[in-house]
Amino acid sequence: MSLSDTAFIAIVEASLSRLAGMVEAIDEDDILDVEQTSGMLTIDIPAGKQFVLNRQLPTRQIWLSSPLSGGLRFDYDEKDKEWQLADGTRLDTLLKAEIETIIEEVNDWQ
Repeated sequence: MSLSDTAFIAIVEASLSRLAGMVEAIDEDDILDVEQTSGMLTIDIPAGKQFVLNRQLPTRQIWLSSPLSGGLRFDYDEKDKEWQLADGTRLDTLLKAEIETIIEEVNDWQ
């Protein structure tokens, strides 16, 4: 069953909010700048790098632009209630691992 526009937008907003909270919890030293706006989550990293997650209404996806993994497109699995790549990689798992890597790198620079 395909999600309505309203349902898709609500799921994306809740997901982005949850991901923003996850990133802020990982970022204990307040290294990152996390900002959520309508349909978009931006995570700025020192040295001018950033993660951008945004909703893509026509394709019913969340797109991730990452300084580590590049551009990825996640589909919503209604059964598992998770954003996943075709290979099953979950958005939250990937983002958590990449944010932890970035924080480690930034701490090594300091």
